[in-house]
Amino acid sequence: MRYLKAAGTVAMWALQVLASLALVYIGVAKFRSGFWIAGFARWGYSDGFRMLIGALEVAGGVLLAFPPTASYAAALLGCIMAGAVGTLVLHNEHPFPPLFWISVMALIGLVRLPRRWRPGPRGVPATVDTV
Repeated sequence: MRYLKAAGTVAMWALQVLASLALVYIGVAKFRSGFWIAGFARWGYSDGFRMLIGALEVAGGVLLAFPPTASYAAALLGCIMAGAVGTLVLHNEHPFPPLFWISVMALIGLVRLPRRWRPGPRGVPATVDTV
């Protein structure tokens, strides 16, 4: 059982690092790749929007590499990919790549979700009012 848990941890780290590198690469490509320049123009988006999406993907990819921020980065990137799916569907293009990334972001986001959330500082028990 211990080896299975260790294998899962290693697999999660590998997925997280590979996804982080891939999304940083994709985000940087939005700044200079002719494919993305032509695609955003074809879809009716401005160059400023293309650069914003690229910057958000780079930031999300960097934040995805660190476990404390991975769930937040996965939520950001999942929203960006949902917009990409909508754009591709509206323009009758195949939405598989962003759907793949949405599933990867959902997995990373759920695994790296903070275990406990408490209002207020840690170590202070929550008060309960009795009626």
